[in-house]
This record gives sequence, C-alpha cells and structure tokens, in this order.
Amino acid sequence: MALRSGGEVRRTRAYLRFMWSHEHRLHRLAVRVFNAAMRLVPFGIKYGIGRALRASSLPYSLVESGSVVVQIGAPKDTLYAGRARAIYFSLFAGQDGKVVIVEPNTDSLKEYEATFSRRGMHNAILCPVASWSERKMLTLYISDSHPASSFTKGTKDYDQSRLQDFRTVEMSADTIDNILAAHAIQRVDLVSITTNGAEQEILRGMRNAMAAGLPYISLARTGEGYLEIMNGLGYDLYAHDDRGYTFKRRD
Repeated sequence: MALRSGGEVRRTRAYLRFMWSHEHRLHRLAVRVFNAAMRLVPFGIKYGIGRALRASSLPYSLVESGSVVVQIGAPKDTLYAGRARAIYFSLFAGQDGKVVIVEPNTDSLKEYEATFSRRGMHNAILCPVASWSERKMLTLYISDSHPASSFTKGTKDYDQSRLQDFRTVEMSADTIDNILAAHAIQRVDLVSITTNGAEQEILRGMRNAMAAGLPYISLARTGEGYLEIMNGLGYDLYAHDDRGYTFKRRD
C-alpha cells in the first residue's frame, strides 16, 4: 500500500493566506525577509519541526514509505526557508520510495542535489527541464532574488516595471508523461504542481499518468477555475492545502 488512508474527506476551507494578493510588493518583501532569516536555521531543526507539523496535513499525509511522488517546481528559496515540498516528500517516502523533482532552474537543482547528498537522501530523481503540454523550447522569466516567483512566458500578465525583476532564459520543456517514461516509472501516487500559472499546460502533458490511475493531484493556487478544470479531468476537490488545493481521483 503506497498511500496512507485519507480517512473521511476533510472539511474544506479557504486559508487566510489566500485572501490577499501574493503579487503585492509588501508580500514579496515579507517572503524574501522570511526566507533570508530561515536560511540561518539548521536544516535538521527547520525540517524536523516542519515534518512533525506536516505529518497529518495534506498533501504530505498522503505520502508514506514506498510512495512515488512527482514534484513540479522546486525553487531554492523555499528550500532555504524550510518549505520545500520536495524535501518533505523525500523524507516521508523514505528510501523505498521515489521523488521525481522537475525544475528548470539549474541553480536551484544544484542546491537540492547538494542537500540530498549532504543528508544521505538517495530517493530523488532531479530533472533539469521545464514541464509543459508538449516537448518544445520555452522562454522562462527567472528571478534570482526570489526564484519561487519565476514563470513561463505567457502565463503571467506583468507590466514592464514588474518584468524588470526577471531575466529571460530559453529552456527545453517536456511532458510529465515523457519524463516518467524516460525513467521507467509506471505508477505515481501523487503529483504536486507548484508553478506560477502553468498548471493547465502541465496537466495536458500528464494524461497517461492520470489514465493509469493517478489518485491525487495538488495544485498551487495561482489562478482561478481549478475546480472546473479538475472536475473535467475526473478529479474532485479533496481539501485545501498549504499551497492551494488537493484533488482526488473520482471513483
């Protein structure tokens, strides 16, 4: 059994953190300050406490020893801040499990690779590629000061003053289905997508994984219409989580 029992469907509620704009300048400043402060906290302390707090919270509670999880989006600032889903999934899945980490920013992936090596965590597959609905080249807007705010061209409608916070890079992209096939992964228990507006394109590139019975999908809340989109794909809202929504495959 690769997944913990979810028990009864939890009462869904909107978190207060979703009631304000994450694009506001003050919010972005607060995040950078918090991340800088948390970087000074030893890994074992922040992720030890974080693991205990997340053990009974979605989507982390869906992952147990032996689970196979795909994490799309792994910026290094969330790693420093003790908020990296990829790290928690790796800890919960254990050495019998597997975590596929898809992240186009090679600087971020180097930080994850170094962290996994230092901590003796050997269940991660690091994929330096963007995730999309097809195999192609994409233009990415990368923020060096706040990598978690990086995005793919066409997914955000920022004015020129906001775009000055980013540099552009050309990056190869592929589908989750192709990435999984390349690593001979046939079963996935959870896909977590924490990107900035690319969710629909990514979902179009994982039709095979869904058809194979993928039970849970988590989406960061960066736009609107997720309930309708996921309903059309055969998934119902399971609960709100710390980044947005967790959906469960309809029986």
